Amino acid sequence: MTDLIQLPHTGLRVPHTRYALSDFQQMTTRNGIAYNATVNEGDRRVGIIENDGNGGATMFFPATGADRRAVHEFAAACRMDGEPLTEEEALDRLIDEHETAVDVAKCARRRASLLRGFDKDEEFVASIAVKVPPVWLDRDDSPFLPHVARDLKASEPEVTVWQFWTGDQWKPLALPAVPA
Repeated sequence: MTDLIQLPHTGLRVPHTRYALSDFQQMTTRNGIAYNATVNEGDRRVGIIENDGNGGATMFFPATGADRRAVHEFAAACRMDGEPLTEEEALDRLIDEHETAVDVAKCARRRASLLRGFDKDEEFVASIAVKVPPVWLDRDDSPFLPHVARDLKASEPEVTVWQFWTGDQWKPLALPAVPA
């Protein structure tokens, strides 16, 4: 399938972008994070994505049988790093995409930047908002970078690579070395 569209925050490749999430809610439970979100196609509700936060599966509860088939076909077409996903994995990635987009929008309104960090195994570790506009993170002579580097090292020492959202893409954040 070569006509897939890559989503900007997760890298999930999807057959279309007609599905949008709304009414996202989450709650920390003693066993994990429970969440649900409404899946919409235009003004029409397609169903609900839900996870009870107890280590169980992420489930889709369709509005109709046709919606069940359509979302199943959508998820079956999704790819991550060229590999197919289970329906649950595709739904989880849609939730991740939505959450990140909301965080990016909040940062944009505050003239702040959203950073995301990865460990040495390239696994996602952290997402942090900093009170510095992206344009200042993209400059080698930024007076903010030493402070940002120090704070990030102190708060998330396991992160080896940081990226920031420029407004249209994720870009590596070139931080100065922090003295030990």
